[in-house]
Amino acid sequence: MSASELEMSSVRYPYRERIFHVEKKAPGEWVVLDESHAELGRLVRVSAEGEEHEPVFGAIPVGYLETLHEGSDWKFLVAALINEALDEPPTPSVVHPGEA
Repeated sequence: MSASELEMSSVRYPYRERIFHVEKKAPGEWVVLDESHAELGRLVRVSAEGEEHEPVFGAIPVGYLETLHEGSDWKFLVAALINEALDEPPTPSVVHPGEA
């Protein structure tokens, strides 16, 4: 998949034995969705041309305002957003002494 594929309205992204979607929201901005269409994060174009004359993208996980990862390989960035969403550690339960 090349960066030009992102210009379509939606791209199917098979990963981890599931199908995810990268949907274009605005010029230079996409949302990454799981199969239930829950948002996993956003992909944004940071620069039209980087060092290797390729566009530079940034990955913004849900709940963040700035990119955590940037690079020209948008597929790697989408995979990073998916991994972060799927691999979040469960919220620890509170255990009170004497209870079990």
